[in-house]
Amino acid sequence: MAEDQLVGNSYRLIRPIGQGATGTVWRGEHHPTNEPVAVKLLHESLLRQPRLVTRFVQERTILLMLRHPNVVRVRDLFSVGETLALVMDLVDGGNLRDHLHRDGTMSPAEAARLAAQIAAALAEAHELGVIHRDLKPDNVLLDGDGQTRLTDFGIARILTLPSMTTPNAVVGTPHYMAPEAFHGTTPSAATDVYALGVLLYELVCGRPPYRSDSIPELMRLHAEGKPERRDGIPDPLWRIVTTCLSAKPRLRPSAAELVNDLTALAASLRSAPALPRAPSAESEVLAEEAGPRKPPVPGPRRRPHRNDAAGRWSRPGAMAALTVGAMLVSAIATTAWHLGRQDDETPEAAPTVIVAPSVPSLTRAAPRAGASRPPANRSGREHRAAKGVALAAPQPKAAAVRSTRTAPARTTARSPLPEGRARGPWQCAQGLVFDLPSRTAVGPRPCHSTGRDVRFQGSLTAPAGGRARVEVTLRDAATGRTVAGPTTCDLRFTRQSFIRGCGPAAASPRRGRSYTVVMSYRFVRDGRSFSNTARGHTFTW
Repeated sequence: MAEDQLVGNSYRLIRPIGQGATGTVWRGEHHPTNEPVAVKLLHESLLRQPRLVTRFVQERTILLMLRHPNVVRVRDLFSVGETLALVMDLVDGGNLRDHLHRDGTMSPAEAARLAAQIAAALAEAHELGVIHRDLKPDNVLLDGDGQTRLTDFGIARILTLPSMTTPNAVVGTPHYMAPEAFHGTTPSAATDVYALGVLLYELVCGRPPYRSDSIPELMRLHAEGKPERRDGIPDPLWRIVTTCLSAKPRLRPSAAELVNDLTALAASLRSAPALPRAPSAESEVLAEEAGPRKPPVPGPRRRPHRNDAAGRWSRPGAMAALTVGAMLVSAIATTAWHLGRQDDETPEAAPTVIVAPSVPSLTRAAPRAGASRPPANRSGREHRAAKGVALAAPQPKAAAVRSTRTAPARTTARSPLPEGRARGPWQCAQGLVFDLPSRTAVGPRPCHSTGRDVRFQGSLTAPAGGRARVEVTLRDAATGRTVAGPTTCDLRFTRQSFIRGCGPAAASPRRGRSYTVVMSYRFVRDGRSFSNTARGHTFTW
């Protein structure tokens, strides 16, 4: 889509300003009035997926129902050639995630004030039977007057209509998901209230209450309901946070009740200072030479293993135990819990953190004998069949995991490139996909790193005994067009290697534009298969 192009006879596109799961958001203006607007274009590559198109239209339907000062207003929906466009109010102040990256924390009074506005928007939505289902700082915009505007109802569910989400799918972002949401239960207003409690905690403390890099561990922590209290959190604010984070939905307040409580709290805490920035956590990332790096703050905290991780994805009952919640009981040494932690090396929305008493190294898997050469793509270029990268399972008593390559020593600063030019850390977007009928969970993770060029790769966490065909591409965030790749890998998962990587690959796309890494995969195990696509964070190079 060319910049400054007039679409829909009334709107001029100026430049892309954001990227969502289903579309790219452009800054635009209403041609007759020159009023600024936001125009969300459905990704061209997704137009042949009827469910996603339906979801895009559903977002408009939901937002048209919600006429609230703290919800982004929808103005129009029209077609642009062979794509769809959603026109919304332009909110120029960034989002709460931007604020956290910039300032780390905010004062209790300001956090309560903003949370009260979010609660008011949720209360209006809940009154209409709409559950947001993915409340997090990224989906709360700030206007120039410091008011919040809730957006991205793309995965919301209208309780009175058939769901547009995949049957049995678990939807949400794990750090913000209520305990019941992990098991695919019907969402309720209490699900959003729980996420609001997580968000309030994060605004005050600078990080979510539960910081494990393992999804099963996150499930356990959410179910136990024992968030860490940082020094300096006022008692009244802490009571609201812990009530919202109750493991039992019936014990949480309603969004309408929270509006009054948080408004009063904001007035009473005006003199309370903001907490210092949360300390950074050391992380392991897939680096250019498989060396550890330190990610931007905030990052998830390292948590030690209790047992050897090998084999935790190897038995069919592991995901069943995970699904029904058996691993959440207090007897964490039982076999069900032990098996349920099979993806202890799966990170969530941050560069990879390896949970282990030692630092595991990355090993490159040898090409599979007799592997067929992948077909050429539409442009006539051959797919690049890349070697898979395997993360060895951590060993509990070793100082370091043995591999074909010795892991470099951990450093607190990024290592310079040979040319002396620094490369940024890997930025990764962790996904979580549960396929409940087959009792299988996989964790896709597209990543990028920028320096003298753009490096991109993907990894997949999956049960032992499975195999996957993974394709990783670098795409223009505005148009969805592929600018590099695909890199294609055939991966096999074993007890020792249940996290497998594809790439990295290098590209030098046009500068000054926004890009994203797209990872498509098809996973097969025990005669069952399913396919999906994961998108990385949007970045400008």
